[in-house]
Amino acid sequence: MEQLILTLLIVASLYLFVSPVWKRLRLVLKARQRLRFDQMGKRWLRFLSEVVIQYAVIKERPFTGVMHTLVAWGFFIFGLESFHHFATAYGWHPLGEGAFHRAYGIAVVVFAVLVIIGITALAFRRFVLRPDTLGKRSWSSATIALFIEVLMVTYLLSYFRLLQDPLAQDINWWIHSLIILAFLVVIPHSKHLHLVLSPLTTFTKDFELARIHPLDFEKEEMGVEKLSDFSAHTILSAFTCVECGRCYDHCPARQTGKLLDPKQLILDIRAGLLADFEQTVVGPVIKEEILWQCTTCGACTYQCPVGIDQVVPILEMRRGQVSAAEFPATMRPLFDNLEKTGNPWKYPVSQADEFIEQNGFPDFHNHEVLYWLGCMGRYDFYYQKVSLAMAQILKAANVKWGILRDEKCTGDAARRAGNEFVYQALAEHNIALLNDAAPKLILTSCPHCLRTLQEYRDLGLNPKIPIVHHSEYIAGLQQSGQLQLSGIAPHEVTFHDPCYLSRYIGPSHVQFPREVIKGTGATLTEPPHHAEHTFCCGAGGALLFTEETVGERVNHHRVKELLETKMSEVSTACPFCHLMLRDGLKDLSKESVAVRDIAELVASCLLVRSGNES
Repeated sequence: MEQLILTLLIVASLYLFVSPVWKRLRLVLKARQRLRFDQMGKRWLRFLSEVVIQYAVIKERPFTGVMHTLVAWGFFIFGLESFHHFATAYGWHPLGEGAFHRAYGIAVVVFAVLVIIGITALAFRRFVLRPDTLGKRSWSSATIALFIEVLMVTYLLSYFRLLQDPLAQDINWWIHSLIILAFLVVIPHSKHLHLVLSPLTTFTKDFELARIHPLDFEKEEMGVEKLSDFSAHTILSAFTCVECGRCYDHCPARQTGKLLDPKQLILDIRAGLLADFEQTVVGPVIKEEILWQCTTCGACTYQCPVGIDQVVPILEMRRGQVSAAEFPATMRPLFDNLEKTGNPWKYPVSQADEFIEQNGFPDFHNHEVLYWLGCMGRYDFYYQKVSLAMAQILKAANVKWGILRDEKCTGDAARRAGNEFVYQALAEHNIALLNDAAPKLILTSCPHCLRTLQEYRDLGLNPKIPIVHHSEYIAGLQQSGQLQLSGIAPHEVTFHDPCYLSRYIGPSHVQFPREVIKGTGATLTEPPHHAEHTFCCGAGGALLFTEETVGERVNHHRVKELLETKMSEVSTACPFCHLMLRDGLKDLSKESVAVRDIAELVASCLLVRSGNES
């Protein structure tokens, strides 16, 4: 009779587990853009690092991460033991009854103790400390925590044979069994579904942060208008979210009083998917206003331990909105200017030509390096100084270089704002120029240009052409001895890491600006948020071309943090950051604090060494 009851309970719990999980996976399978399984070697290495070793969980919140990892590893170990536990009820011993099972049992005992420590610490944090990042008190989390504690205790009682009475042993066995079966019922309806889905979400995540694919207008692709338009990975992510709040903690929009909360965004998408897969997204599910508060800085994605890329659905919804001609009025001048003049500010091309002629910039013709000036490097009075500094550096290093007079804006702002049509028109023009020029290397001082030029490879840019940021290139010149710097009078600077360099291009690049600064003889003082944990300047995601009307301005928040270092100079390596930091210092009446690009810092060393501008 007991065996029959157990069988019925197992079947019922499996049904109550599989049915809701399949309902969610069926929506993933319906998505237009499938999950990616290319580059399998890299994917398995990431799986080992982030799922098995739990590196992503530990690195940002070490103590909490270690506690979570103890619980996760405990469940990996308990999976096989639980299967053995139920099999023995039917007379089968899959782990055997000899030395192997005894050794495995010791490992389970060790992890049972570690799991009790881990889950107790996590429960204390959630229900006693209660940080804002976790949101409202979750009774499903309390239930799961209780289940885990009881599961471990009942196992230990059984293993050490602490219960002598046969009836007590039977009760203990059934409690242990019922807790496992109850887990199956509860998991699909709680955030603990990440136990099942996060390995797949992490495995299939794109290797590039916030990677969006070109729209095919011939196939009438217009971005996301309905929930069913989302990619498979975004839909999978919605069901994977563990609600840890790491994205909530690091989002610059949320930290400056905006409505955008990346965690709630994903949870709202989840709720919408379960309610009506074909419903319109913006309005019924996601408020339109929050879409235009995202700077696309990538802090949320970089922090997420379960493979969610929160920026992607925002960009996809923006594309859907722009396709439907529903976007903020402040974006209209940006789109019109890019279409008519090839730059965001409606500057006449003759202005860039005049700057190029006056300063003797060579036209590219089979040179060693093609220097991509970018819009601000061609038109902005302050950032033109960075272009001039780079010219001085390249000349001092005896590098053969040239520029493309006919380059247009890469279309970064258009693409992040959701105007794929304008982006692809600009890209088509620039790709033709670049493929015809066939440079050995493209050099740019703008991380936004760098990222967008990399995206050109999806539209036909020769993928063999290296694209390098000037921080990496200058550091290489210093290390190779091509660039000799005498150093300047010792002074201190603080460095603002651009999001698109430190997170998009990759954390491996945070070293290069620091090597460049060190090479000039300057002393670097880091702000609290630096390297890949930098705080956004507020310009990304095309927000440079809008006005913030809610909460504190993002650049003001960042400038205040930089001012806490007490430095008289801020260095950076991005034209957007350069502009936003200058404006922030001006707004806060701190114009005495200088803002200089790392190239300007290096060029000043060349001036000291040579005594002239050559």
